[in-house]
Amino acid sequence: MTDMKRIAFRLEYDGTRYCGFQLQNDQPTIQLMTEKALYFLYSENIRVIASGRTDSGVHARGQIVHADVPKSIPAENVAKALNSHLPRDVRVTALAYVNVDFHARFQAVSRLYRYTIYRGISALDKLFVWQIYQKMNIDVMKTCASFLTGEHDFTSFCLSQTETENKICHVFRAEWIEDGLKLYFLIEADRFLHSMVRALVGTMVDAGKGRYTSEEFFEILKKCQHGSGAFTAPPQGLVLEEVKYNPQIIWQWTGDTV
Repeated sequence: MTDMKRIAFRLEYDGTRYCGFQLQNDQPTIQLMTEKALYFLYSENIRVIASGRTDSGVHARGQIVHADVPKSIPAENVAKALNSHLPRDVRVTALAYVNVDFHARFQAVSRLYRYTIYRGISALDKLFVWQIYQKMNIDVMKTCASFLTGEHDFTSFCLSQTETENKICHVFRAEWIEDGLKLYFLIEADRFLHSMVRALVGTMVDAGKGRYTSEEFFEILKKCQHGSGAFTAPPQGLVLEEVKYNPQIIWQWTGDTV
């Protein structure tokens, strides 16, 4: 329809009780909750397209979604109406009308993920960190991360053999940061494969515990084959922090506005 308007919005969500972003039969997902909220607002079935699919239990602070809507309503009103119909663990934090050719997935330049490890015991953080009690050699883990920048075939760290033929990703940034008892892994790339970040984190942690040397981690990367020894970290420590575009989206409303 020629009078359709395209909106883009930023979603923040706690993925604990959801089976990922993408629609699944008879399962709670972020896409399902978002499309239900759009139906309440527009009384039409509206499909949303996200920058990428987060896995079951994975969180987001900066997921970008677009949708075509049948009428123009002020951006602030759309955002507030969606939030009134979304569950409290899913929030629209920014919204704008964009060009009809904008695509949340295909026009994304990069995605930034953060994985958090807590080196101790915590009751309050348990849904958002991987709690590890053993000692780890952080220098070894940092060396492993240094191998990841640039273009690589990440087949060894992709759980789905049939996801896509092309498993080459360009990693712009990969680093471990220590902050007290918390240990953060930050990785930014043009694209990610199924459970790739969690597989990288889990295998680097194994290296930190002494199961692998940093050289052996590098060999796993270079093998480019499933079953090479990668271990997948649990989902709760992972957050999609930011999706970048060129040009960046100019938000017409953000949740910072009172």
